[in-house]
Amino acid sequence: MYGGSCTAGKRDDFDHYFEVINWALENDLTLHPDVKLYLQFGTVDVRDYCEQKGYLSAFETFGAELLQPACGACANCGPGSSTSKDQVTVSAINRNFPGRSGPGQVWLASPPTVVASAIAGYITSFSALQTSRPD
Repeated sequence: MYGGSCTAGKRDDFDHYFEVINWALENDLTLHPDVKLYLQFGTVDVRDYCEQKGYLSAFETFGAELLQPACGACANCGPGSSTSKDQVTVSAINRNFPGRSGPGQVWLASPPTVVASAIAGYITSFSALQTSRPD
């Protein structure tokens, strides 16, 4: 699962990542064991914003791997790209044509859906994940 870079790495995107991650931590939920979550800041300003808001410790506690601003998975550069044809990536990038982000499949999703899917282990929305939890 990949969120961030220039497409979904703005302040409001990170507000959404934090909202879902904070909810998960409050409900004793973690990353699905078969999933890795990469969050890449779009700019240094966004990283600093997240630090000022106190998001970084929540992201790290949750198990997200934080990536510094740079070209990312959307250009098949670095973590978050698939490495084999059988991998499926749920990503907040804006292109999913074959080979763009590695040899596997790429499903485009909103920032909340990326994190909700990382928790569930399958593609789901944040609202569907919330309603699936028993009270």
